[in-house]
Amino acid sequence: MDLIAHALWAGAAASGKKNLGGARIPVGWVVWWTMFPDVLAFGPPVAAALWLRLFGEANSSGGYGGHFPRVHFGLPLYQLGHSLVVFAVVYGVVAAVKRRPVVGLLGWLLHILIDIPTHSFGYYATRFLWPLSDYRLDGISWRTPWFLACTYGGLAIVYFLLWKSGRLRRQPWTKPTGAAGQAAG
Repeated sequence: MDLIAHALWAGAAASGKKNLGGARIPVGWVVWWTMFPDVLAFGPPVAAALWLRLFGEANSSGGYGGHFPRVHFGLPLYQLGHSLVVFAVVYGVVAAVKRRPVVGLLGWLLHILIDIPTHSFGYYATRFLWPLSDYRLDGISWRTPWFLACTYGGLAIVYFLLWKSGRLRRQPWTKPTGAAGQAAG
């Protein structure tokens, strides 16, 4: 699924569910962690390509025909960020260090679970058991026009329902502190 749809589904899920097992859901953090696997995989290559385009030799020689140079290190980062195994280890360590469940980090899990059926063998099929296995599913590519229309149509319906129910409102990333927090609390 594309980064924007991931963020919107995460925001809808977190806004629709006020708390999880008694823990308040931080919508902003859920959205960030939902985008994290793709930012991890594609952020560094895009930043490197921009850097090379602006300041590298490719810019002065024109050898790339006006296009960004190819930077090939996104795939290993893609596997790292889209692995249920890696997520479980990181989540376990963070929860152990914090001595409590970290609800916002569940956005990362949501990203992986959405990507498993929405990526095909032709476009970044998710190796969700990496590094233990290269098993993956041949899902429906999220880039398929009818599926993309269904995704955004579904999002429009969900956000309309959240708005009608009053669950869609701005929530702070962190709990307010000080006098403002006491007045709001």
